[in-house]
Amino acid sequence: MITTIERSIISKDWLTLLFVTTFCLLVVTRLVFQKKFTLFLGFLFSNKYQSQAIAKQESIINGFTSLLFCVQVISFSIFGYIAVTFFRPYLANAPFLFVKISSFMVFFIVIRYILEKIMAVILDIELYINAYNFHKINARNLFGLLLIPINLVLVYYDYQHNIVFFSVICVFVSYNLIVLFLLLKNYQKLIINKLFYFILYLCALEIAPYLVIYKLLIE
Repeated sequence: MITTIERSIISKDWLTLLFVTTFCLLVVTRLVFQKKFTLFLGFLFSNKYQSQAIAKQESIINGFTSLLFCVQVISFSIFGYIAVTFFRPYLANAPFLFVKISSFMVFFIVIRYILEKIMAVILDIELYINAYNFHKINARNLFGLLLIPINLVLVYYDYQHNIVFFSVICVFVSYNLIVLFLLLKNYQKLIINKLFYFILYLCALEIAPYLVIYKLLIE
């Protein structure tokens, strides 16, 4: 049964500015990294983007991924802000709510990345984790792009049902499962050699943090 929730009215001016900023970042990325951007859009279905990165021995964190990471943070933060104010209308006027959400997201990603590097060194699986992070970072950046039109609809379309948010969350979970499947498929020979450690890594740094966040949100 679909539940109807009273939606709070939020200012769209600053959200419009964020969308403009996002589009500007995409334009800059497209102009500066034209060929790489084209390959990136299809990296889930083609190995050309990955092959080019390996051939040039590119670092996981570079100018291209950094620009798209900014887009990702903005997209996810906008969605998080809309979701919070939809389910908790009284927070719509909370000061710096968007800043708090985006700051938490950046803090969460950075801390987890540091822990990943430490754990990879301890378990001696740096090669596997670097391959995994390459796919994960680019997959999240791509989903950040896909989230832009969804955010536009959520901001400028008058909707009343929470099924919209649950649908997006389900799509996000399914998307991550597809990414994990493709990763296992592409790197199965490497992962099988360190399968136990890789599973331990997934449980500790991929599943557990989201369970903690979920528990904090429902409480």
